[in-house]
Amino acid sequence: MEYPGSGAGPNAVPVYVVKDKDTVESLSQRYGVPVQTIVDRNKLQQPYKLKPGQNLQMPGARFVADSVPGAATPASAPGPVKRESLPPPPGQGDPPRSAAPAGQPTPLSPAAETVTVPATPPPRFVWPVDGKVVSNYGTAGGQKNDGIDIQATKGEAVKAADSGTVVYAGSEVRGMGNLVLVSHSGGYITAYANNEALLVKKGDAVKKGQSIAKADAKLHFEVRRNNKTIDPLTVLPKN
Repeated sequence: MEYPGSGAGPNAVPVYVVKDKDTVESLSQRYGVPVQTIVDRNKLQQPYKLKPGQNLQMPGARFVADSVPGAATPASAPGPVKRESLPPPPGQGDPPRSAAPAGQPTPLSPAAETVTVPATPPPRFVWPVDGKVVSNYGTAGGQKNDGIDIQATKGEAVKAADSGTVVYAGSEVRGMGNLVLVSHSGGYITAYANNEALLVKKGDAVKKGQSIAKADAKLHFEVRRNNKTIDPLTVLPKN
């Protein structure tokens, strides 16, 4: 999926390039765009057969990470990173960092598998902001959270959790505000959402601890590796 860039006009919409075996129904389910909207926007005729390579306009398509250009896992890692809602990981070894209310849901696609990274070797990431975790990873109160929400001071620096390359920086992803995605070695991608302002752009190389955004009152932070979400608390140092 090609999402409009920050310089796109107000009427710009995401465009999807049809792949083999894609159907109008499967794309509707994946991106949350009604079948009739896809049909009407692209002037499709019954029986609505799609051809590989065909461009489809997808108004209001929700964000799926493997559809953002350059947001796939680096070449050394197997497969692209997908943004899918996941059930809570079974038997987390560490207690929650704090008693928190129900997690903030994120606009991700249907359920897949989770993975918990062992406590050893020592965590490779640093905290993006220094604050209390107000929503934990997993499911609470019937809502899914694919990361953690960290209390922040409005305007404070949001730091890159590790060195890497910015693969997305913009506000076009519904429900994520000003969002930055950074790709790291080893198949990791970190996400920093709901910022007040962005300080980097797509393609920028960043170093661990570098300021990449200005925080709002709360930062949503996610970690993914090889198609699976990870509880960020398992790869961050304990405070």
